[in-house]
Amino acid sequence: MFQRYSRRRRIGAALAAVWVVGLGATEAVADRALTPVPFKDGFESGTTAAFHRKGIDGTGTVGVAAAPGGHGGKAVRFVMPDDGKSYRTEIATERVPYGSYRYTFANYLPGDWIRYDSQTIVSQWHGGTGTSPAVVLAVKGDRWMMIVHWKTASEQVDESKQPAHEIKYDLGPVRLGHWNQWSFDITWSTATTTGSITARLDGAQVGSHLGPNSYHQDTAPYHKIGLYRPNWQAWKGHKAGGTQAVVNYYDDITITAISPGASAPSPASSPQASPSTTAPPSQPDASASASASAPATGPAAPGVEPGAEDDIPMDTGVDTDTANDAGPLAKTGASNRIPIVLAVGSALLAAGLALILRSRARAARRRAGGHSGQVVQGAGDRIDP
Repeated sequence: MFQRYSRRRRIGAALAAVWVVGLGATEAVADRALTPVPFKDGFESGTTAAFHRKGIDGTGTVGVAAAPGGHGGKAVRFVMPDDGKSYRTEIATERVPYGSYRYTFANYLPGDWIRYDSQTIVSQWHGGTGTSPAVVLAVKGDRWMMIVHWKTASEQVDESKQPAHEIKYDLGPVRLGHWNQWSFDITWSTATTTGSITARLDGAQVGSHLGPNSYHQDTAPYHKIGLYRPNWQAWKGHKAGGTQAVVNYYDDITITAISPGASAPSPASSPQASPSTTAPPSQPDASASASASAPATGPAAPGVEPGAEDDIPMDTGVDTDTANDAGPLAKTGASNRIPIVLAVGSALLAAGLALILRSRARAARRRAGGHSGQVVQGAGDRIDP
């Protein structure tokens, strides 16, 4: 009896260990879930289920609505009120493996958009908790800005312990009441790969970057879209402004793999103006400001050309205006974790079932041996015939 009891305890402990280790492994693998490429979503399904991450800080909303501006079909609508507590309304894809990708999307800022002289981030590629986004597309005043952050292999990834390097690019004037057709060709940098970014707006190149553009973590950044105003966080002193809610529309999101360097910037032939500062050899090459071939459009609101604060420095150290210190986006909806979970879960079930069947088979043999007359040794210990 004691032997049977001990054996059952060992089997139970083994099963528990298998489940604990297996579930831990499942979670570790799921945390690295990747976005399938090619990726495409135009929100015609009426949902944002293809985006597995969602972050709303405050009372903002995300929903699918009729696309404005004669675009046709549906689009996702982000709304963020100026209520003193709302500062982020975003959805995001999963990460992708390191490589070269073309990210395309369209966004629409309504004609009643109110000028805001700090940054409103509408798109960002984020590389991990505790860091500034690797690449940012933002509205600042009446200008489009691209901001790139990176760290080298010898630097700590945690932003609180060591600030990221930063470079800013002016991509030109904002048009309100207009669908902006964006394309970003990005080769994510690694310890052995030179990164590059080529930004196009409505078919014209408006900015490029050659050099580090990530934190060299286990996977490349994931893409977030929506609205994010870092300076609207209450701890930074922002209070309800009584202005109308901020609204941004998105449509036609795609991610496709491209050949490395297929659209890498070529500073020597670029029509873009160079920044006023000269990059030292260890820093990225900057091909900044609005492209000379970019469409001539009016600004979002009456204003002057960028002043000294919008000059394009090569490395400004700590970025106090884009730090994504709001915590990681939460998971929502269906996810491409499902195949992983099913596979690992099936393996665990099979292992557990095998242990149970083995235990039952042994018990059956013992019972059968008892009925047929087993040899008894010592004080009642049994040996299977």
